[in-house]
Amino acid sequence: MTTISDLSRDLIGEILSKVPITCVGKLRSTCKRWNASTRDRLVGKAGAKQSMGFMMMDYKVCSARINLNGILKDEEGSVVGPISIKPIDKLNEIEISKVFHCDGLLLCATKDRTRLLVWNPYLGQTKWIQPKKAYHRLDRYALGYDKNKKSYKILRFVDDQYLPTYLFEFEIYDMNSNLWRALDVTPDWDIEYFRPGLTVKGNTYFFAKQKVIFEEGANEADGDVDDFLVSFDFTKERFGPHLHVPFHSHLHEDTVALSSVGENKLAALYQSEDINAMEIWVTTKIEPHMVSWSKLYFLAVNNMIPLIGASFFIDEEKKLAVVFALDIHGRYKRACITGENGYFKQVDLGEVAVNSDDEDPYCFPVCSYVPSLVHINQGLVLSGKRKER
Repeated sequence: MTTISDLSRDLIGEILSKVPITCVGKLRSTCKRWNASTRDRLVGKAGAKQSMGFMMMDYKVCSARINLNGILKDEEGSVVGPISIKPIDKLNEIEISKVFHCDGLLLCATKDRTRLLVWNPYLGQTKWIQPKKAYHRLDRYALGYDKNKKSYKILRFVDDQYLPTYLFEFEIYDMNSNLWRALDVTPDWDIEYFRPGLTVKGNTYFFAKQKVIFEEGANEADGDVDDFLVSFDFTKERFGPHLHVPFHSHLHEDTVALSSVGENKLAALYQSEDINAMEIWVTTKIEPHMVSWSKLYFLAVNNMIPLIGASFFIDEEKKLAVVFALDIHGRYKRACITGENGYFKQVDLGEVAVNSDDEDPYCFPVCSYVPSLVHINQGLVLSGKRKER
């Protein structure tokens, strides 16, 4: 009779590669070798053969596996295999509109805007977070951690002068104390609500533009404005200076998206609405107060199809990018695999199942997920009637 001790390390890695990411944690309790093997596979070399992550599909959280091994050698029409997307049973009854990632934890915002959910998929732990007053449909969120206290925190803010009454709120939630606190912020920038931030090394970075105060009766700014990255430092609990980006977005319709590369780098995708050319740049160093970019772009694609609500991940070694987006009509979901020398493949991910009155038609994949052994502090959740605005 064959036992686990008889299996080779490579075979164990192959077996684990077939196990859904949300089920791998259950194997840890079966025996010491499974426990060690799951860690090796998920955070070591055995997990490097494919990218794991989570993405939104029709307000459901799905696990995603993207295996690009041999993709450049595939024949025409054989690209469906590299991308596997499966709904998460644990969250199947919950409609989620946004997902954010930090250090193996996911922050999920419910579609009805009544609660936030922090989830460790690997350990299967969850924590519901009630608002201090109410959540808003234009809220921006970020999940990060305090390096001194080793505690995870949630940033929530809304800054919108288009509303009948100017809405301005900045607050932070500490998962150790289970308390919301107001932040004193005077931003000289605007962050559009449909452009999510990205957390790298515990701090979150947003694509932002110079703030323009509109005069009464005006709807848009005259002329061009600067754009840049702005960081939020969860240790100091404050925003940092403007950080240079290697492109300039002229129009509201231009596509800009951020992604992580490993644990220490940030990648930025830019597509001009005028010419549809796409560029992807990668940082060589990034901190809340400074950033440096590679001298040349990571990847450039001329005449790229329009990308609506794009998010992406890259494989530095293979010089490939996988871009998830909606079609130009916002009706169909797709994944575009692009590479050097004009390489391009497209995978149809189905029709968008949203109503015309939905305000969150975009899908936000969370790529390059690395499971974490961090336990979520359950603590005490603030009570009170749920509200929505």
